[in-house]
Amino acid sequence: MEILFVMALSLFPFALVILFAVCYNKITDKKSRIPFDYARTARIPAFTLLQQHRDATLDMLVYSLLSTLYFQLPFSLPTIADLLGFVDVSKNWWIYITIFFAAALYSLLIAIKAFNKIRITRLGIEAEWAVSFALSKITDSRVRVFHDVQAPNFNIDHVLTFPGGVLAIETKGRRKPNVKNSKSSHKLTVEGDKIQFPHYTDSSTVEQAKRQADWLSKQLTQSTGMSVEASPVVVIPGWFIEYKQKPIIPIMNHNSLTKHYALSKKTVLDNSSLDRINHQLEALTLRGSDLF
Repeated sequence: MEILFVMALSLFPFALVILFAVCYNKITDKKSRIPFDYARTARIPAFTLLQQHRDATLDMLVYSLLSTLYFQLPFSLPTIADLLGFVDVSKNWWIYITIFFAAALYSLLIAIKAFNKIRITRLGIEAEWAVSFALSKITDSRVRVFHDVQAPNFNIDHVLTFPGGVLAIETKGRRKPNVKNSKSSHKLTVEGDKIQFPHYTDSSTVEQAKRQADWLSKQLTQSTGMSVEASPVVVIPGWFIEYKQKPIIPIMNHNSLTKHYALSKKTVLDNSSLDRINHQLEALTLRGSDLF
């Protein structure tokens, strides 16, 4: 019981800070309220990734704090125990330092993992924003763009509707390797369903884009009562793409995207069909919650 009392006393300042933050948040919430219903607004580009970035940032902060706390506890416990006259606690100091240093190392590893996730999601966010900016340059009034379309277990980064059809766009943000004296570190090659980067081969993105487009086709067909076929597209911003073999589905960088949709001159969807499709997509892009 003595060690538990000493630990509680050591953690009291941290608990006090957390309690203050919670109370302050509740007090400020009582003073004002949001002016509109967040849940009825549309998702912005990379909304899902922004949520993941927030969660990873919170995890990194929490586990970094815990790691720091666990590292200092073995040194603060003997001091507090001596001040309170708990001699037994000080005698078993080596046991506590082993336990808390192991906990500190574990927390530090989780914090590092969260930091790596932050870097990955940040690139994904910037990639989706780059594609969104490219799509914003389309001035055709018959074109609609929807971001972060929600499915049961995944999301479609962007969906573009126009008289020529429906495009389900999967965006991939990939870093370029820092290779000295390399003239091809900015280039990837496409061969069938494989995307060859300078440092690895991606054989899953094409299948992912196809699955998402198939789901969207079935969803829109069922909800609109007419046959709708969504075409998959993979966009990899910032890379020069070389085609060794015709890809199974279109693969391009974000600068080519605005030209791709215009290649289809055939009118597949009239205004009435587009309105019905767009109405269903609007429902799939609602936030549905005030959480961010």
